[in-house]
Amino acid sequence: MQLPRARWWLAALLSTAVAAFVVWRARQPGDLEQRLARYRAAGQPVTLAELDTFYAAVPESENAAPPLLEAISGWRSVTDTNLPTSGLGPGFPRRGVPWPAPVLAAARAELASNAVPLAALHAALERPRSRYPVDLRSGANVAFTHLSPVKQVARMLTLEARFAAETGDAVRATSALLASLQAARTLGDEPLLISYLVRIADNAIAIDGAEGVLSRIPLTGPRLEQLQQAFVLAEAPGHFGRAFLGERCFALHHFTMPAGKLLPLLAAPGGAPANASSGWQGFATASLYQLYDLGGLKARDCAYYLDRMDELIEAGARPRTELLDRQERFGRELGRMQAQRSSFILLPMSRMGLPAFERVSAKELRSVTTLRCAQTAMAVERWRLAHGDALPPALEALVPRFLAAVPIDLMNGKPLKFRASAKGYVVYSVGEDGLDDGGLPFNERGTDPKDKNKRSDRWDYTFSVAR
Repeated sequence: MQLPRARWWLAALLSTAVAAFVVWRARQPGDLEQRLARYRAAGQPVTLAELDTFYAAVPESENAAPPLLEAISGWRSVTDTNLPTSGLGPGFPRRGVPWPAPVLAAARAELASNAVPLAALHAALERPRSRYPVDLRSGANVAFTHLSPVKQVARMLTLEARFAAETGDAVRATSALLASLQAARTLGDEPLLISYLVRIADNAIAIDGAEGVLSRIPLTGPRLEQLQQAFVLAEAPGHFGRAFLGERCFALHHFTMPAGKLLPLLAAPGGAPANASSGWQGFATASLYQLYDLGGLKARDCAYYLDRMDELIEAGARPRTELLDRQERFGRELGRMQAQRSSFILLPMSRMGLPAFERVSAKELRSVTTLRCAQTAMAVERWRLAHGDALPPALEALVPRFLAAVPIDLMNGKPLKFRASAKGYVVYSVGEDGLDDGGLPFNERGTDPKDKNKRSDRWDYTFSVAR
């Protein structure tokens, strides 16, 4: 009599489990196809093939990318001297101080030996558009071999600009700075996060170059206006959201990829054993993945991931003044998700992929803020030309002749700051900590008051001119 009762209880238990599963599965996120249809209706790519088409082709006669890559491939360094291609390298004098004779000689030799590729770079950058030879349909196998050369272009053009300033050639210095900013803009249509980050790095190199040039020689009004407008264009407000369109396509590619193709990719990173997708280990992994998929966990994970990507894409379309708040909200949500132990099971791919995006908004804010400092510095220089080399009493004095309005510091929503120094001036932002350190540049920060062996974390985002 006990056996039938046990079977009855077992059947009831299984029925309850099945019913609970059906109810739980029904509560999982809706049809992915509906979401994809919304993306397409908004003109946004969904598949990698669509992403590749979204990165529009450019007529050969207008495309700066191929001749630029060809030109930089012909560059041959002839010196082992540490040349000032960006920033203040080890052993270099402070801004406004002449270069040592060996550095000047090495820079002259480097540029003279590469006169042909340098001229080709300038010619390539006169073309109005660009599309680099990258096949976005390749998925995990996509090659980004063009990004390192583009960064080298920015460095070489900045070297040319700073060398020209050392030799008193304002025309050449301006031309090289404008070309450096244009090289960064060639990546502006590329819908990839890594390309976006390289563009930010290239803009930073150009800003360093402009600080070095203006610390050695004055430029004329028309050239300063050109540079001011070039720094405005460098903000490229659409690239942030565009980059995440590409990241979303890659995420969708992985979420919709058959298990047989996805599991080897997941096994490869981090030094996983070669047989991670074969044998008993592979069988167990495949079985868990099937439960993850059929049990609705993948749909839930995918929906959560796409929700966060949608937030980043939407943030790119909003005013930059909102980005700091959106970054904080994104970080709080990511922290909440990571604090939940269940996310290891419920949101494994989101947990692996999303943390990489947490600080991208901060990079955007810093990049745009320093570009605005550069724009403002060009206006200060224009004031100096009009007032016998005297500095303005405040940035408000530049309005409306040289600035439509004092640019907003994205770190606190207030106008950028200005401080005259013993030799020059600094235009600055209070930085991420929101504290005014008087325009203290990153490379001049002191030691930590609590630990003399560490550098202080107090500094501002600056554009400094020592002339």
